[in-house]
Amino acid sequence: MEVWIHHVGVCLLFMTSWDGCLADEGWFWHVTDFHYDFSYSGLDLSCNDVVTNHGKYGNYWCDSPWRLINSSVEAMKKFKLDVDFILWTGDSVLHTRDEHLSLDINDGILTNITTLLKQAFGSTRIYATFGNHDYFPDAQFPPNNNELYNRTLENWLTWISDEREKENFLKGAYYSAVTDHGIRIVALNTNLYYTSDKLTANLTDPAGQFAWLETLLTNSSVNNEKVLITGHVPPGVVDTMSKPWMYQHFNKKMNDIILKYSDVIIGLHFGHEHMDNFRLYRKSDVPVAVLFSAPSVTPWRYKIPTQTGAAHNPAIRLVHYDRQTGRQINMITYYMDLPASNALGEPQWAEEYNAIRDYAIADLSPTSINTLIDRIDVSGSPEFDKYWKWRVVNVPDELLEECNEACNANIVCQFRHVDQASYDACVLKAIGNSTCLVPSLAWVLVFALLGLASYAWTTI
Repeated sequence: MEVWIHHVGVCLLFMTSWDGCLADEGWFWHVTDFHYDFSYSGLDLSCNDVVTNHGKYGNYWCDSPWRLINSSVEAMKKFKLDVDFILWTGDSVLHTRDEHLSLDINDGILTNITTLLKQAFGSTRIYATFGNHDYFPDAQFPPNNNELYNRTLENWLTWISDEREKENFLKGAYYSAVTDHGIRIVALNTNLYYTSDKLTANLTDPAGQFAWLETLLTNSSVNNEKVLITGHVPPGVVDTMSKPWMYQHFNKKMNDIILKYSDVIIGLHFGHEHMDNFRLYRKSDVPVAVLFSAPSVTPWRYKIPTQTGAAHNPAIRLVHYDRQTGRQINMITYYMDLPASNALGEPQWAEEYNAIRDYAIADLSPTSINTLIDRIDVSGSPEFDKYWKWRVVNVPDELLEECNEACNANIVCQFRHVDQASYDACVLKAIGNSTCLVPSLAWVLVFALLGLASYAWTTI
């Protein structure tokens, strides 16, 4: 009895209401872009440079050896085993040419990682989605049923058990589910909208996913459901290319849906970018939604004719949320120090940052993230330095690249503008008519001359 009275006293002292004492809060993991390279330290099929030192846990130029993938799942167990669910946003297959892959190989990789996660987390529900590299041929997701969807559903039946959702998955690899605490998870196949997918470029609604999504969100609004949306390829403009990952008409449609239903969408979590990144959605200049792109497990750096990606460490993400409202409270990102792990022969996982503590924000709400963006936007601010370091998951200082005026403008504008026109206008306003927009033009020219299909294996 005395203990209970003491607890009540503490709550009265430190909480502004009973909500703080009675809050029902939980955690979920977000893990993405494992990219398993079964040829690491052999043929090195994924490596974008000559590798003479094959570290035990990987190399910045290559995709993940199995030891790294296993270690990342073990780290998830170590840091937080008791979670409500896991988001797994795809790209388990390595970056390489189609000639080195097949339906059986891709399916085998997906099966192995599915098994690893099931063994580690038992009955914990995992909401999994495909990445663009998971399909064979690479990124060419068809807007209809196929053998990979059929095989994968068999592996994911413990997570996708509703008969209607099975039909949706077989139709287009998308589905929804309700968590034990009443949050609706909407798992999208946004690979259908990716510019590398040549089978959907001229369609308006591949696999009927947009129509399904709008109907679902309308019903969720009527039923007072809170919705968390997850998938692989995120909408918005990516600063490294100065253009969206998606075809423009698909990017617009996704953005329109997010804005229209922002009152029921409590979270947006995607992968694909390999960086720690986010975007803010505004309606009438009021922040209404935040999209988070989690950093990858793979340390792989891309290399294309016009650009080379930054080095980055492997990472996993833990999200704290309110089970009753779905409000995203905090996130903690953990990382493997790849050079130290290779040098010591043991995985060196540690907390990289705690968003509330280290960014000094109240929570992950649109209002708080808007405040953070305003602080990042100040030239030379501590917040920008933190973001720039954590964006590439705490790589050694000697590998941390400089960010000039154009770079800074691209980053801040992609935070605030999710469509091409407003993004371009933002960049031009920030630094004038400069070379910051050249990367976008360069990509267009390169892919027009060389053909995107033959170079798709080098893209993220």
